[in-house]
This record gives sequence, C-alpha cells and structure tokens, in this order.
Amino acid sequence: MLIGQSELLPLYIVLCRWVVGAVSRDGLRGFVQVEVQSGVLRGGVKGLSDGRNYYSFEGIPFAQPPVGDLRFRDPIPFNKWTGILDATKQSHSCIEFELNQVDFDVHGSEDCLYLNVYTTQDPRYIQERLPVMIWFYGGYFREGNSSLYSPVLLLRENVIVVTLNYRVGVYGFLSTSDLSSPGNYGLKDQLIALKWVQANIVKFGGDPGKVTIFGESAGSASVGFHLLSNQAKGLFHGAILQSGTPLCNWALDRNPRQVAFDLGNALGFNTKNSTSLVKFLRQADLSKSDQVIKTLYTVNFLESFFYGGPFGPVIEPNYDGAFITKDSLRALKTGDFARVPVIIGVNSQEGKLLTSVIEAAKPFFFLFDVSPSSLVRDTMNVKSYKDRRYIGTKIAQYYFKSKGFIAGTDEEFTKFLSDDMFLRPIVKTTVLMSKFIPVYHYVYDYEGSLGRWWLKFKAEYRPDIKGVAHATDILYLWNLTIAPTTFKNKEERLVSERLTRLWTNFAKFGNPTPCEEDLLQNVQWPKVSGKSLQHLYIGTNLKVSSNFQKESVDFWEHLYKCFSKEPYQIY
Repeated sequence: MLIGQSELLPLYIVLCRWVVGAVSRDGLRGFVQVEVQSGVLRGGVKGLSDGRNYYSFEGIPFAQPPVGDLRFRDPIPFNKWTGILDATKQSHSCIEFELNQVDFDVHGSEDCLYLNVYTTQDPRYIQERLPVMIWFYGGYFREGNSSLYSPVLLLRENVIVVTLNYRVGVYGFLSTSDLSSPGNYGLKDQLIALKWVQANIVKFGGDPGKVTIFGESAGSASVGFHLLSNQAKGLFHGAILQSGTPLCNWALDRNPRQVAFDLGNALGFNTKNSTSLVKFLRQADLSKSDQVIKTLYTVNFLESFFYGGPFGPVIEPNYDGAFITKDSLRALKTGDFARVPVIIGVNSQEGKLLTSVIEAAKPFFFLFDVSPSSLVRDTMNVKSYKDRRYIGTKIAQYYFKSKGFIAGTDEEFTKFLSDDMFLRPIVKTTVLMSKFIPVYHYVYDYEGSLGRWWLKFKAEYRPDIKGVAHATDILYLWNLTIAPTTFKNKEERLVSERLTRLWTNFAKFGNPTPCEEDLLQNVQWPKVSGKSLQHLYIGTNLKVSSNFQKESVDFWEHLYKCFSKEPYQIY
C-alpha cells in the first residue's frame, strides 16, 4: 500500500526531532562508521573552536577484559564484536587509587582496556595519511585514565590522537618476581594498544609509519620503558618524555615480592608460595579490600623512597612475554634502546606539587637526621658505612641551611624532591641517549592561571615557592575534563599554541622546529650535543639556553663518580 505525502509528514517531523535531539546530546553533530579488524565502529562528529569538525571514536576494546582468571596476566588482544559497536562515549577507567592531597579516592572497573581515536579528517574520505600521537597518562602508576584528556588543542594541528587506558596499581603491577606473576601488566596493555594502532590506524587515515608515543610522569617513564623494551621495537618512530624516565627512583619497584605477600597477609592469606598467593588474589573480591590497599600505600610511603613502588614497573624474569628484563642505566649507556628521535624535559620546580605532603612527611625524614647513611639508597652501591654517612651528610648540607631535614623549610624540601625525583635522573637519561639518537631537551617554566588552579586542586598554592610544578605542562597541551577549559588571556593561549605546535611538528617531521616560523619566535631548537646541555626554555617566551640547574646536576654527578660503583638500576 502506498503512503501519501500527508501521511509521511508527521513521521518526518518526529524523525527530525529525534535526530536533532540526538545531535544536541553530548555535543555530537552527527555519526560516522569505520570498519576495523574487530568489527564496525559507530563514532561521533564533534566541533573544534575554529568551526571544523573532528571525528571521535571512543571506548574501542583493544584487549579482552582482564577479569577473573585473566587478572594478573598479560593482556590478550580483543577478537571481534558482533553488530555495530557504539563508539560515541568513553569507557570505564581502570581501578585507580587517586590521591587527593592526603587521602585516596578509589574508583574504576577491571573491565577497562579500551582506547580512543580522534582525527580531523573524515575517515570515509581519506585525503592523506596523518601522523599519529599515542598518549600514556601519568599518575605514579597508581591512578589516571584516558577520559581526563580531551585532544582538541592537539587536533588543531592535523594529527591523529590516540588515548588509552592501562591497568595501574595492584591490578597493573602486582609482581611476585617469578613466573607466578611477573608483573608489568600495565606496560603490556600499552604494548597491545600500540600493536592495535599498527593494525588499524590506516582505517582512520593514520600513518602507521609515523607514530609518536608521548606521556607525562608515569606515562613518560612508560615511554622510556618502551624505548628500552625489545617487545616494542618498530611500533613507534618518535618519543616524547615529559617529567619522567626509567631512571627515576619512583619508576622502578625494587621490592615487589614483599609487597605482594604483604597484601596476601593483610587479606588473611598467609603463605610463602607465590603460586598459591596469586591464585588466592585472582579469586579474591578486591573491590571490598580498598582500605587494605590504601593502607599498603600509606605504610610503604617511606619504603617507596628507598625501593620505589609499591606496585610499579619491575625487572621481570626472562621469559618470552617479558617486557623489561634489562638494567635501564646499562642499556642507555650502551645504546641498547630504540633508535628514534626524542624530546625529553622537566618542569622548573617539579616538587612544588608535593608541598601538601611535606609537613606530614617530615617525621619520616627525621630518620635522615638521626642516620644520614640511610639517605643513600642501596641502588647507589656505596658499600662503606663511613662513605654512606658522609654522602648523607653532604646532601643535607647542600639542600638545607639548617644542615638537617627536620628543620628544613618547605622551599628547601621542594628543591630537594625536585632534584632527587626528577632533575637528576632526567638529565642523566638525556645525556646518555644523546650519544646515540637526536635528543631535544626542554625546561618548561610557565604556570599561568591553569597552573595556579592545578596546585589549589591537587595540593596547595604556594606563591612563595618559585618555579612550575609537576604536571602543569599538560594543562596547556590538553583540555583536561576536570579543569577549566578556557584560557584567561592571550598569553596563556599563545603558550598552549606554541607547545602544541612544537609537539606536533616533532610528530610530523621528527624535529620540533623544522623551519623558522613566527609562532615559535623563529627559534631553532638545537639537539643535545657535547658537554653543554642545551635546552629550549618554554615560558612566556621561547629561548635556547643551557645547563639548567648545573650546580645541582654537578653535585650529584660528583657523588656518584667518587663513591658509587656500577651497576645500579636507577640514577
């Protein structure tokens, strides 16, 4: 039976209302489908501030859910889904223990291994292959998720951006130091995602031969581990490390087995057998044990200063699926890492983010006044007690006018933590890598209103302490979904535009300043070479400088050269 136009009109009006309603929700302008190896995706069309569209595919499974018997196991690639997968919204985050000043907030799901793809090129009408940038979030390997990072600032520069979830904390890094639970599951999640990109990114208009991995803090250390791992070779072609490397003390857990058994004991399971322990932990309802895990983080606060962790990357036993099996310092010294160009740098006062915990931590640091030798980590390999005591005393004298920790000011503690946790290992990594590959070193030194907001949100705002805190740079690289989304003035916008241009130039050309351009003040960012550690200063203006905090770097170099004996796993 034929339907007349008058009968079709009401149906047409209803349909239009439904479409308009659908488009208005979640800011979607429309929908687009792409077929990848696992099936068909239905993504969304959204808008940039310049009026252009971008195409968003979110919540794409790249590995099987690591639940049940797959908990504490290497990830398994996702096979196929049936029908059309709705890829218009973010997935669950992995279970994270988010530190808010001095307490933990636990949230997320074990079913969390999903990634997101964003592009300004309509994947139905591909004109060119765009460079790809894959982001690993930070969070001390304890927290973080991909939904925090809106890519709109980077998308202005015509790159494809991929963000992903990886397991963190106990779920991502439990290790018994043997094959029962070798660990590094979070890093292996990242690895599987890199392989997914190689297999599927052409469907979105991406170039699998032009992939840059980048990350901040724990995400930056993750990038460093991918540079070192034989498993990741050929999966990326450039790397950006923002405020973290495998040489950082916090980036390598040297006491994982003890912490794993401590967890079992805290849950009422006493054993010395790692196979039995892991079987018990796989079956345990850990969602009801949040307080136990929080307590483990708290009681291991001081231990983490000496041994890293708890629940972070480890050196694994050597087996086919192992991701990290070698000493990072030795690998960097001998050039045993991926030969790709690198950007690496620090913020000008990383430890400023930690001011809220300094007062609470001072009773722990009192130990160093009583026993200066305990300040020297075992990984420094100083055998003589006399030498250890001398080194500890020298460190206290260098950083504290009072010559001791307990009477130290917050500013002095901030400087000590900045140098110990970030500056020293990052500069060492920079120097060692530059002997084999093109390395571009930077110092980020712009705070602005977003940086002040960040300190108030995550710690406390201390204008009396100079410099820019850890993670401030990401506020000008990403639109964080938890942060203000607008810049207060032209200066902030310009800093963001320069930072995103430098990073995306690197992704496109392997060089952040391939030619002179007005936006970048016609600066040419030099590669690191020779004894003068040149860097790009990124502040209100861009300028080439050299030897940032040289006195502190030389102080630590002297201690290592005169008293330390290799090998050591961190620096």
